[in-house]
Amino acid sequence: MKRSFLIFGLMFILAGCVTPMSAMQRRSIESKELEGNFEDAFKATLQVFQDYGYIIKDSDHASGVIHGETGIKQVWLRMENYEITATLEQFGDNIVKERISLVKKVKSSSQYGTQEDSIIIDDPELFQKLYNDIQKEMFIRKNLNK
Repeated sequence: MKRSFLIFGLMFILAGCVTPMSAMQRRSIESKELEGNFEDAFKATLQVFQDYGYIIKDSDHASGVIHGETGIKQVWLRMENYEITATLEQFGDNIVKERISLVKKVKSSSQYGTQEDSIIIDDPELFQKLYNDIQKEMFIRKNLNK
Protein backbone atom coordinates (compact mmCIF):
# COMPACT_ATOMS: atom_id res chain seq x y z
CA MET A 1 0.00 0.00 0.00
CA LYS A 2 2.82 2.41 0.88
CA ARG A 3 4.49 1.58 -2.38
CA SER A 4 1.45 2.47 -4.48
CA PHE A 5 1.10 5.81 -2.62
CA LEU A 6 4.79 6.49 -3.31
CA ILE A 7 4.41 5.68 -7.02
CA PHE A 8 1.25 7.77 -7.27
CA GLY A 9 2.99 10.66 -5.49
CA LEU A 10 5.99 10.49 -7.82
CA MET A 11 3.72 10.44 -10.88
CA PHE A 12 1.87 13.49 -9.55
CA ILE A 13 5.11 15.39 -8.95
CA LEU A 14 6.51 14.48 -12.38
CA ALA A 15 3.27 15.49 -14.10
CA GLY A 16 3.60 18.90 -12.49
CA CYS A 17 7.14 19.28 -13.87
CA VAL A 18 6.09 19.13 -17.54
CA THR A 19 6.80 22.53 -19.05
CA PRO A 20 4.78 23.85 -21.95
CA MET A 21 6.47 24.12 -25.31
CA SER A 22 8.03 27.51 -26.05
CA ALA A 23 7.06 29.50 -29.15
CA MET A 24 10.43 28.76 -30.77
CA GLN A 25 10.11 25.02 -30.11
CA ARG A 26 6.62 25.04 -31.63
CA ARG A 27 7.85 27.03 -34.63
CA SER A 28 10.64 24.53 -35.27
CA ILE A 29 8.10 21.70 -35.38
CA GLU A 30 5.54 23.56 -37.47
CA SER A 31 7.92 25.12 -40.04
CA LYS A 32 9.82 23.66 -42.96
CA GLU A 33 11.81 24.86 -45.94
CA LEU A 34 10.63 23.19 -49.13
CA GLU A 35 12.55 22.94 -52.39
CA GLY A 36 10.67 24.48 -55.28
CA ASN A 37 8.67 27.53 -56.21
CA PHE A 38 5.76 29.19 -54.46
CA GLU A 39 3.17 28.19 -57.07
CA ASP A 40 3.92 24.47 -56.79
CA ALA A 41 4.13 24.64 -52.98
CA PHE A 42 0.77 26.42 -52.72
CA LYS A 43 -1.03 23.96 -54.99
CA ALA A 44 0.71 20.95 -53.40
CA THR A 45 -0.36 22.10 -49.94
CA LEU A 46 -3.98 22.48 -51.09
CA GLN A 47 -3.83 19.00 -52.62
CA VAL A 48 -2.34 17.35 -49.51
CA PHE A 49 -4.79 19.05 -47.16
CA GLN A 50 -7.67 17.71 -49.24
CA ASP A 51 -6.04 14.26 -49.28
CA TYR A 52 -5.98 14.35 -45.47
CA GLY A 53 -9.72 15.11 -45.37
CA TYR A 54 -9.68 18.85 -44.81
CA ILE A 55 -12.27 21.04 -46.49
CA ILE A 56 -10.62 24.22 -47.72
CA LYS A 57 -12.57 27.07 -46.14
CA ASP A 58 -10.55 29.91 -47.63
CA SER A 59 -7.24 30.65 -49.23
CA ASP A 60 -5.41 33.76 -50.35
CA HIS A 61 -2.79 33.14 -53.00
CA ALA A 62 -1.29 36.64 -52.73
CA SER A 63 -0.57 36.33 -49.01
CA GLY A 64 0.08 32.57 -49.13
CA VAL A 65 -2.52 31.56 -46.57
CA ILE A 66 -4.60 28.38 -46.72
CA HIS A 67 -7.21 27.50 -44.11
CA GLY A 68 -9.17 24.27 -43.87
CA GLU A 69 -11.09 22.18 -41.40
CA THR A 70 -12.51 18.72 -41.01
CA GLY A 71 -16.17 18.00 -40.52
CA ILE A 72 -17.55 17.79 -36.99
CA LYS A 73 -17.33 14.35 -35.42
CA GLN A 74 -19.31 13.33 -32.36
CA VAL A 75 -17.31 11.47 -29.71
CA TRP A 76 -19.38 10.46 -26.69
CA LEU A 77 -20.99 13.63 -25.35
CA ARG A 78 -18.78 16.05 -27.18
CA MET A 79 -18.10 17.18 -30.72
CA GLU A 80 -14.68 17.71 -32.20
CA ASN A 81 -13.06 18.84 -35.41
CA TYR A 82 -9.63 19.94 -36.59
CA GLU A 83 -8.57 23.22 -38.17
CA ILE A 84 -5.42 23.57 -40.21
CA THR A 85 -3.71 26.73 -41.46
CA ALA A 86 -0.67 27.05 -43.69
CA THR A 87 1.34 30.14 -44.54
CA LEU A 88 3.79 30.05 -47.41
CA GLU A 89 6.49 32.48 -48.45
CA GLN A 90 9.04 32.34 -51.28
CA PHE A 91 12.64 32.65 -50.03
CA GLY A 92 15.23 32.80 -52.77
CA ASP A 93 14.85 31.18 -56.16
CA ASN A 94 14.17 27.62 -55.08
CA ILE A 95 13.12 27.71 -51.41
CA VAL A 96 9.63 28.13 -49.98
CA LYS A 97 9.20 28.57 -46.24
CA GLU A 98 5.99 27.05 -44.96
CA ARG A 99 4.42 26.91 -41.54
CA ILE A 100 1.45 24.75 -40.70
CA SER A 101 -0.59 25.03 -37.52
CA LEU A 102 -3.10 22.42 -36.46
CA VAL A 103 -5.76 22.88 -33.77
CA LYS A 104 -8.24 20.38 -32.35
CA LYS A 105 -11.51 22.01 -31.29
CA VAL A 106 -13.62 20.20 -28.73
CA LYS A 107 -17.13 21.37 -27.87
CA SER A 108 -19.06 19.79 -25.01
CA SER A 109 -22.45 20.57 -23.56
CA SER A 110 -23.78 19.98 -20.11
CA GLN A 111 -26.46 21.34 -17.85
CA TYR A 112 -24.18 24.31 -17.20
CA GLY A 113 -23.90 25.31 -20.85
CA THR A 114 -21.56 24.73 -23.76
CA GLN A 115 -17.80 24.76 -23.38
CA GLU A 116 -15.32 24.94 -26.26
CA ASP A 117 -11.64 24.09 -25.92
CA SER A 118 -8.87 24.47 -28.47
CA ILE A 119 -5.89 22.15 -28.27
CA ILE A 120 -2.77 22.93 -30.30
CA ILE A 121 -1.39 19.80 -31.94
CA ASP A 122 2.40 19.62 -31.68
CA ASP A 123 3.15 16.10 -32.88
CA PRO A 124 6.49 16.27 -34.77
CA GLU A 125 5.82 12.99 -36.62
CA LEU A 126 2.50 14.26 -37.96
CA PHE A 127 4.05 17.49 -39.25
CA GLN A 128 6.97 15.58 -40.79
CA LYS A 129 4.50 13.30 -42.62
CA LEU A 130 2.54 16.34 -43.87
CA TYR A 131 5.70 18.01 -45.16
CA ASN A 132 6.97 14.80 -46.76
CA ASP A 133 3.68 14.46 -48.65
CA ILE A 134 3.76 18.13 -49.70
CA GLN A 135 7.35 17.79 -50.93
CA LYS A 136 6.40 14.63 -52.89
CA GLU A 137 3.46 16.46 -54.48
CA MET A 138 5.76 19.36 -55.39
CA PHE A 139 8.20 16.92 -57.00
CA ILE A 140 5.40 15.40 -59.07
CA ARG A 141 4.15 18.82 -60.15
CA LYS A 142 7.65 19.98 -61.07
CA ASN A 143 8.27 16.92 -63.23
CA LEU A 144 4.85 17.08 -64.87
CA ASN A 145 5.55 20.68 -65.94
CA LYS A 146 8.65 19.69 -67.95
